Amino acid sequence: MSISTRIAQYDRARQQAGGEGEAEILVDGLTRAELIEKYSRKVTYVARRIGHRLPPHAPLELDDLINSGALGLLDALDKFDPNKNTSFGTYVEYRIRGAILDLLRGLDPVSRTVREKSSQVQRVTREVELRLGRPAESEDVAEAMGMTLPEYHALLNEVRSISLLSLDQPAGNRDEGGYTLGEQLEDDNSEGPDQELNRKQALAALADAIENHIPERLRHVLIMYYYREMNLKEIGLVLGVSESRVSQLHTEACLRLRSRLGKTLS
Repeated sequence: MSISTRIAQYDRARQQAGGEGEAEILVDGLTRAELIEKYSRKVTYVARRIGHRLPPHAPLELDDLINSGALGLLDALDKFDPNKNTSFGTYVEYRIRGAILDLLRGLDPVSRTVREKSSQVQRVTREVELRLGRPAESEDVAEAMGMTLPEYHALLNEVRSISLLSLDQPAGNRDEGGYTLGEQLEDDNSEGPDQELNRKQALAALADAIENHIPERLRHVLIMYYYREMNLKEIGLVLGVSESRVSQLHTEACLRLRSRLGKTLS
């Protein structure tokens, strides 16, 4: 059974239980059923992306993530307001991603030791870049940590789940009225001028970090993965490396961005 069929069946059962009828037209001239058909692939896409960043011992299957993402899609259908200046495509992706991350919120697949290792990689990277005055290469960080390059790569595999965003992590100073990412995703009101300015500043800081503060190879991985929406195997073929090596590069790139943007976006 296809994902879209599963979601449609669940949606019909939910509406029947609630005594609701299907809307004729929701958005862009598409019925509810047509919107489910169109965006069900997005559920699988987002679930696979998030699932890739989970550690091997995480107590979840891809199907669990897809089911939660499906709930996010249906939630988007129920709550989307076409009168607000937000595209449904953008809104539904936020809802899908938010629903999956909400599932993970109650789980902690990362041990304290792994978190400490991730923090160490970010701290050492900052120190090396300050000392060298340029983006640090993998060899630079490995040497500073007293590791061989294979040992450093193994460490990246261990901490790869840290690249997941936390819905509970403050996006600003909590004492000064900052909000967590979860609170921002749950805000059904349109953004005010101050929120729009913060978003633009964050995007500018992110673009600057990618363009000027990480090595070229890591930058290419981010562009291919997030902008061109290539999978790990496809990126590996372009770079001439294995899929597992691409996973390491992706983790390293995310850690570099977290290190670089940690203070900028706090």
